[in-house]
Amino acid sequence: MLKNWKKVVIAGVVSLSLVGTGFAANELLTTPSASAKSASEHAPGQQKKAQSQLDKIIDKGYIRVGMTGDYKPFTYLNPKTNKYEGYDVDAAIELGKDLGVEVRFVNTTWSTMMKDLQDDKFDIAVGGVTRNTARQKTAYVSQGYVSFGKAPLIRAEDKGKYLSIEDINKPTVRIGVNPGGTNEVFVRQHLTKANVTVVPNNLDIPHLVADGTYDVMITDTVEAITYAKADSRLYAALTDKPFTNSEKGYMIPRGDFEYASYLEMWMDEMELQGKFDTLDKKWLQ
Repeated sequence: MLKNWKKVVIAGVVSLSLVGTGFAANELLTTPSASAKSASEHAPGQQKKAQSQLDKIIDKGYIRVGMTGDYKPFTYLNPKTNKYEGYDVDAAIELGKDLGVEVRFVNTTWSTMMKDLQDDKFDIAVGGVTRNTARQKTAYVSQGYVSFGKAPLIRAEDKGKYLSIEDINKPTVRIGVNPGGTNEVFVRQHLTKANVTVVPNNLDIPHLVADGTYDVMITDTVEAITYAKADSRLYAALTDKPFTNSEKGYMIPRGDFEYASYLEMWMDEMELQGKFDTLDKKWLQ
């Protein structure tokens, strides 16, 4: 009896204390979760999650696609039509269809592509972009969709002349290379003894090799084959055993999980539905 009486008294005191401080019994049960949520929302440094670039693209009704327009067969700005054409132009149009938005192409250069992406001049960079860890440190580079390697584009008459790094890495060998991309990086790292000239317009280099101004153009196997097919004076050497092995990918700003996840799934679907195969047959074979 005494113990029960003490329990009643203690319970009464607690109840009076809660009433006195403005709390009802039902509030005692529901307040902790609400208070925790409120505290988390207003905690120092806590900010509302930024809207994904994916949502912004869909909301505004168009996607800005950055490309150089100088890298056949992935991207080429045709001076006659003033329109882009190529493998990744067609792929970007497919991307726009899937998103349900208009595609707006934005011109960039290999030297400024990364900065332009960071400065929000476009939503995605395409057009023969090589996947590598250096780019992944600053942006998000997707899974690969085309495999390739660095190889020499040379004159057909020199077929047996430039078959190794040693054959090319000589002061007497004249190399033409476009600025700011992985071609120049390769040349600077591996062909330090060669006579290297940086040519601003990548589209000019194959013709300059063909007419004898330069001996070698170091480029991707895909591009080398494309130019050799178009000009009988040229030969794509070592395409079966290139100096490197890499893949092409698409590049978007990093730190956006929703956008990156969508891009990867879209590429998976392009592969599963045979759309990348269709582009391969049209542009690469």
